[in-house]
Amino acid sequence: MEFNLFTIFATVVNFIILILILKHFLFNKVNNLIESRNNEIKETISSAEAQKLEADRLRESCEKEIATLESKGREILKDAKVKADAQAKDIVHEAEERVALLMKQTELEIEREKKKSLEDMRQEIGALAIFAAEKILEKQLNHQEQQTIIGKIIDETENVKWQN
Repeated sequence: MEFNLFTIFATVVNFIILILILKHFLFNKVNNLIESRNNEIKETISSAEAQKLEADRLRESCEKEIATLESKGREILKDAKVKADAQAKDIVHEAEERVALLMKQTELEIEREKKKSLEDMRQEIGALAIFAAEKILEKQLNHQEQQTIIGKIIDETENVKWQN
């Protein structure tokens, strides 16, 4: 195997020319394509990171909002319970007042009826006493004498206790 210097030189020159041609037509395009793909990947990664940060921020904001709404809900329920308890107390108090008033009115009515019954009874007893006295005396008393006698009998009966 013999080395021919011209062949070696020609091969080296051809190789250099090939590299220069490839560099001129292919390497720049390949480098540009690789660089553009790298930039695209970097942009996609940074965009994904930004979106992740935004999603985290929104999630935290939503969690805070949910906590606030839950707190407000508990406050509303607490206020409603307090108002319901107050209304219940008011209703019970009003009912107790009505019952007390009804009891007082009933007692007054019973007292009036009792006095009326006693007065009616006195009148009946007075009339019965007059009738008995007339029969005993066999004479008719005039109206003024009857009223005087009735008054006396009533006064006397007030001193006597009536049993129910």
